[in-house]
Amino acid sequence: MSKKVLRMVSVMLSFILFISLVPSLQPAVSADGGWEELRVENGGFEAIPGSDKDIPAWVIWSGGLKTGMNVSNEKAFEGERSLRIDNSGSFGLFSQLIEVTEGNSYKLTAQMFADELVTGSPGIWLRWYDAEGKNFGNTPKYFEGLKEGEWQEVAIEANAPAGAAGVKVFLYQTTSTVTKGYYDNIEFFEKSNEQLELPFEYGDPINIGPSALAAKTQGAAIGDGEVYYATNGSPATFYANDAETGEKIFSHELPGSDVVWGMTIGSDGNVYFAGTYNGILYRYLVDEKKLEEVGKSPSDNWIWQLDATEDGKIYGATYPNAKVFEYDIEADTLSDLGRFHDQQNYARGLGVTDENLYVGIGTTAYLMKMNRETGEREEIDLPITGTSTSVSNVWEYGDRLFVAYGTSLLVLDVDTGEVVHEMNWEDESAYDGLISPPSPYDESLIYFKDKRTSELWTYDMDTDETQPVEPKITLPSSPVKSYEWTTNDEGEQVLSILHHQIEYSTYNPETNEVKVVYPEVDLQGLSIQSLEIGPDEKVYMGGYQGSFGVFDTSTESYLLRERNPHQIEGIGFMNGNVYMGIYGGAQIYKFNPELPFKYDKGGSGDNPEMVHDIGDDQSRPFTFASGDDKLFTGTISDYGKLGGALTIYDEKTGEWHTIRNIIENQSIIGLAYKDGMLYGGSTTAGGLGIDPTEEKARMFKYEAASGEYELFDMEVEGIKTPEMIGELSFGPDGNLWGAAYGVNEKGEANSAVFAMDPDSREIIKQKSFYTGVHRGSQWRPFFMRWDEQGMLYTTVGRKLTVIDPETMMSKQLIGDTVNLMDVDNEGNIYYAKGADLMKLPVSLEAAELTAENSSLLQGEKTQLELSVKLENGQEVDLAGAEVEWENSDGAVVNLVDGELSALNAGRAEIKATVTYNGETVTSNPLEITVDVTTGTLSAQIQGMEESGDLDHATVKQLLNRLKEARHHYDKGRTKQALKHLDDFSKHLERSDAEENIKDLLEQNVQSIRDVWQAGSLSN
Repeated sequence: MSKKVLRMVSVMLSFILFISLVPSLQPAVSADGGWEELRVENGGFEAIPGSDKDIPAWVIWSGGLKTGMNVSNEKAFEGERSLRIDNSGSFGLFSQLIEVTEGNSYKLTAQMFADELVTGSPGIWLRWYDAEGKNFGNTPKYFEGLKEGEWQEVAIEANAPAGAAGVKVFLYQTTSTVTKGYYDNIEFFEKSNEQLELPFEYGDPINIGPSALAAKTQGAAIGDGEVYYATNGSPATFYANDAETGEKIFSHELPGSDVVWGMTIGSDGNVYFAGTYNGILYRYLVDEKKLEEVGKSPSDNWIWQLDATEDGKIYGATYPNAKVFEYDIEADTLSDLGRFHDQQNYARGLGVTDENLYVGIGTTAYLMKMNRETGEREEIDLPITGTSTSVSNVWEYGDRLFVAYGTSLLVLDVDTGEVVHEMNWEDESAYDGLISPPSPYDESLIYFKDKRTSELWTYDMDTDETQPVEPKITLPSSPVKSYEWTTNDEGEQVLSILHHQIEYSTYNPETNEVKVVYPEVDLQGLSIQSLEIGPDEKVYMGGYQGSFGVFDTSTESYLLRERNPHQIEGIGFMNGNVYMGIYGGAQIYKFNPELPFKYDKGGSGDNPEMVHDIGDDQSRPFTFASGDDKLFTGTISDYGKLGGALTIYDEKTGEWHTIRNIIENQSIIGLAYKDGMLYGGSTTAGGLGIDPTEEKARMFKYEAASGEYELFDMEVEGIKTPEMIGELSFGPDGNLWGAAYGVNEKGEANSAVFAMDPDSREIIKQKSFYTGVHRGSQWRPFFMRWDEQGMLYTTVGRKLTVIDPETMMSKQLIGDTVNLMDVDNEGNIYYAKGADLMKLPVSLEAAELTAENSSLLQGEKTQLELSVKLENGQEVDLAGAEVEWENSDGAVVNLVDGELSALNAGRAEIKATVTYNGETVTSNPLEITVDVTTGTLSAQIQGMEESGDLDHATVKQLLNRLKEARHHYDKGRTKQALKHLDDFSKHLERSDAEENIKDLLEQNVQSIRDVWQAGSLSN
């Protein structure tokens, strides 16, 4: 072929490509099932790139890597080109914006070719944009089980959330993913859906702010005159404070981390730490007061603990592959030391010496030792080996090896492996999880804090005995997060202690004194972990890793923002009390909202008070129900355990009763009670660190009077294998409604809402939701709430959705993921967004102003009635509204907070402008008339004498004229009466009163004159 012909072919191909890239010239194509194809610009990657880095019509994500993606002609599913991916680490690629309609269904398909086995899971997101072009929500899908060496279709399907006007395809892989392969033929389809049309509108979401402000840490370290920690939060924040004064030296937010567990000081004097999500090892340069990223963990992203050696190494223990990594400070290298147990997920605790590295494993306990020089590994046999717990810390001091599991401790002889001492978490002198290094005053002494009394104790390594420090020393009550021996300003060695709630205490063994400093730290919101609206219309909330907040929906204000109790997983109500399920041991706390908040470890007399410890290998109480003076709690089993429980509290007898494994090897996440019968639903999941053994989630029916129960299966179309059934709720129709999650016949993730006849257990109604969307938490139930109009609100699929229970038509209300929500009696929806409480308000409709009597006599008072309606017909609680009153004539009536006082004759127009839920509405104008009589005018004049506005002589003359006028008028002598009123005016005019007083009294007497004259004319 000649060069001229080649040029002509090239021009024609370029023109065809240009045509293909013009949306208006490519019509939508009808697909199966009512799907219509929408064009993805250059979805086949056939456009010729202008350079090696150019990907026409696609934009490389600024937050990820910029290399490893290019248009390639090496392989293609169709055509000549595809997108080559050869990358390790986080990257993303955006398509151009595609217009969408909220509520319609959208499906994306793509062809993917994996050159070799993929590590991690590449994914495709649909990123939703509002009409202003702002990204407000995402629908992610990660692809697992990809085959090697062949083209395969990957797909994602979702409904466009409320407010969506556009979508972008986002090709994405996480930091832990390695992808070598190709993408081709990215296609996008739309299907119109008939949506639920609500008879009212919601306003814009309102951010009420954090439910609880706190400062807590999990990871901490103590240096030379400084203390270091990272506060829990969204995001976590790293701090450096002066140890003596508490003054803040440095702080920096840590995007991508909400909790930092691992923190240590390296041999270089700098602080090393890492969080639990992004796998990044950070370093704080103490002298430079600068924070930097060392690098990403070559093991796992979740880093539990860090430990440092004197020879310049940092070790990190990780989850979920029970790995350990090593960072060499001098060489600046990160190395993966591999798994330390093939069947367990947690490398939880670390201990390091010059010779050995100890690695504590969980959730089934093992202790591994590795020689740091040779890499040789061996297992150390423990009494707890193979039991369901985690080795959370290891220390070697002298000839003793201390092995921690929670707040229990084993002390071993290093040489023989013999257990020389045990401390059980139930012991009277149980420690709180950490021990100090040996004392510089006596190297046989180790210090620890008694977790019950907060007293300081010692462990003697020579005698293997424990005893309290005498005289008694009491430390701050929150658990210790770091011990270190430091030198104070007097040159004395003191034990420095940093606590969970950012208290810093120092103990001087020479003087037996304790000093406590509160480091300067910004309080911040903790991610909301639980949320329920009580019968008192207050929102009760718990925060991740602890805190307690109460918001009054009536006054629109926070009543409580407390640091305690610990992490609240679920909240229930019975007989005016609030019950909270606390993570860790499944403790139940009771709070009386009528009494002041008081908390000191939750003991007797506290409010809230710990009233029951479920125990029995239970950990997380996520669901509550109540009725007939009985409280029912469903719990998740503990770490590494299967088999949740149902716990029943009978308030009349004061008895608690727990049924473990009411559904064998499953946990309870859904409860609903009615007419003596309790219905429950399960999740197949147990605690962290153990895989489910049961294939299907199940339900039970429990008779409260007899305690008898039976199990049964739930059969819902669209869910072949249910993994979660819950929450459950009785609807206005008397049916038992529930939400479930599992996989459908195609093996796709699917959620469903169903209505069941509680007697026959027949499924009356059902509908699938959000096919392809993962459930999120394996424990937290999907919420089910009803409004006053009988509409059902749910978080099924972790999407805030309203359902008409008659037609099962639905509408997604906001685009963001929603895990927690409830509905108040006005129909406003409260939900959690990170640390903030959000409110989706019903829009205002109208304000109506009325009065019992719109005609008042001078001196009378009346309270105006202001009624504000929402679009759903509910009436606004004005305690939380802002009301501005408008009075057209303040001389006629006085208006204060809706109360009218009639002052002088005349007419005034009253209006009220109400601001509520971010909207403003103005009432109808209300005309008020004030009439004056000789009697009311006489009283007014007497009052003016008392106030000094009129002298006694004038008052006497005016009152006489009014008295005579009234006398004649009552006798029917109107002419004589009017003559006395005229005399009244003459006396008033000749008086020394101020002009404004004269005008006011003349106005009032004229109103009497007008009435009398009108009466005489009518006669």
